[in-house]
Amino acid sequence: MSVVCLVSGCTKGFFPKDAASASPEPVLNEYTAIVTVKQESSGRVFLQLDDETRLYPTRYPEPFTRECRIICGLSWWSGSSSCNLQWMDYLQEGAVQDGPAREGDPVDILDDWMTSAEDGYLTLHYSTFWGDGSVPHTLKLITGENPEDPYEVRLEHQSNGDAALEKADALIYFDLSSLPPTGGSKRKLTLKWNGSDGESAKSFLYKSRQ
Repeated sequence: MSVVCLVSGCTKGFFPKDAASASPEPVLNEYTAIVTVKQESSGRVFLQLDDETRLYPTRYPEPFTRECRIICGLSWWSGSSSCNLQWMDYLQEGAVQDGPAREGDPVDILDDWMTSAEDGYLTLHYSTFWGDGSVPHTLKLITGENPEDPYEVRLEHQSNGDAALEKADALIYFDLSSLPPTGGSKRKLTLKWNGSDGESAKSFLYKSRQ
């Protein structure tokens, strides 16, 4: 499991949906965001910020191979759909599989803007103990544990015998397309996991991709 280095900066929470009408002059917005990299049928690459908003980078530095999630620095003029991609880092993609989950090692989910359910993905900013980096950790999203609620999922974390030397943060995302479609409305998505203080849970509003 690779650890993504996180940087400070403005967050996607500052993304002004009515910026064009709020000010008669264009405003340059600079912020850090987690987005989905996608490609139109014409081959044009765009960045999906949430369930509705997309931006087109003036330059995408990597060849597009498949849809993925990245954390990036963006600059964007209000009223425009174009943006400058200042820096980017790919996020680790985790596997989604049916339960039951195995007994896992403790992991903590950080309650900030990077932990989100949007655009059909669950992105988690998590913290756990790591060794010297030679032993990869395994994180899986387990579905189907609660037959009465298909939108209840569990994060399973296996440290695989890694030494608990230092606590550090990382990012991972999961594709939720295997969950039942929500039909255009938002449903309660419940995430459960084994935290450092025992059993933990967090709820999201989730809408499947149309």
